[in-house]
Amino acid sequence: MNLPNSLLSNTSATIGWLALVIALWLTARRAPWRSVWHVPLRLHLILTSIAFLIFLWLLRADTLPGLSLHFLGLTAVTLLIGWPFALIAGTLALIILVLLGYAGMAGLGIDFWGMIVPPIAVTVLISHSAQRFLPANFFVYLFVDVFLSALLGVLAAAVTSSLLMMALGLYAWDTLWQSYLALSLLQTIPEGIVNGMIMTALTLLVPTWVISFDEKRYFSG
Repeated sequence: MNLPNSLLSNTSATIGWLALVIALWLTARRAPWRSVWHVPLRLHLILTSIAFLIFLWLLRADTLPGLSLHFLGLTAVTLLIGWPFALIAGTLALIILVLLGYAGMAGLGIDFWGMIVPPIAVTVLISHSAQRFLPANFFVYLFVDVFLSALLGVLAAAVTSSLLMMALGLYAWDTLWQSYLALSLLQTIPEGIVNGMIMTALTLLVPTWVISFDEKRYFSG
């Protein structure tokens, strides 16, 4: 999502911003800040994640005003630095895009709930479920925790964004399906492949960087 200011009423923008502030406040309380202070590498990974998200989100194809197709990359970021910092990194990346003129400040809160929260939530849910119910195997991690999470995450973001657009009274379902959702289905496999390639490289070359990856657990399973 990249809602311009002109599409939103003051009430919608205010509600979105309030929901964003509350979510970030709760997230900041859960974030493991001590790990950042004690391990400077974690801060470098967070900053790199922000730059990575900005790069991906700039490579977009607009379909409707306020909606665009692009890689999200949030599954890889979530598995790399953890969901609290992934939410914070995604929000900071959005703010930078707003400052660069690629989105409206008024719609930042709505963009957060439509584009950032769904893929991160899906990734956390699938990752935790896989660790609990599936064998501790490297290929399970790649195909379930990474590929499946990214695939379903981008789909969840597209559906959530569409529902938000309908709730705001901006587009009808038929318009969203023909101009956005149908195209989003084509993005699911590439999203899974991109996140899978990134996490394969990281887990094989620098597994200690990946907060969700226990080298002993997965390579001994």
